[in-house]
Amino acid sequence: MEVALELIESMMVKFKSEKKWTLQALEQLSEEDITSSPTSESNSIANLVAHIRGAVHSRIETILLDIPDTRDRDKEFEKGLEMSKEEAIRKTMDAFDILIQYLERLKSSPELLMSQPFINLPPLTYSQVNNETGPESYDFNV
Repeated sequence: MEVALELIESMMVKFKSEKKWTLQALEQLSEEDITSSPTSESNSIANLVAHIRGAVHSRIETILLDIPDTRDRDKEFEKGLEMSKEEAIRKTMDAFDILIQYLERLKSSPELLMSQPFINLPPLTYSQVNNETGPESYDFNV
């Protein structure tokens, strides 16, 4: 379990650092910066923050903490998504805090790293591998 604890600790250090830098970057932005997109094909910071918070919900809260799935993934990428700077900062803090709190839980019970809480759950509805639905969408030949 020593290796597990080292892994957990290094992940906590990394996420705490990323939280700090991400929040500092958001603090420097204007309200307009949060919702504007550089091109019509680009996502805004609001889209990215909504997507990160949604991914944490799907991957940590739903799978590992057994919180019902309420994510609306399509909304995360809507053009013109409205979000205040304060809301972007709050959602970012929430996402990092959930990750860090789960790592703290793992630190006190490192055997959870070997558990498979998702084994009896239906497959994720969206593949981050190639943007298709279902487990058959994974292409292991890449």
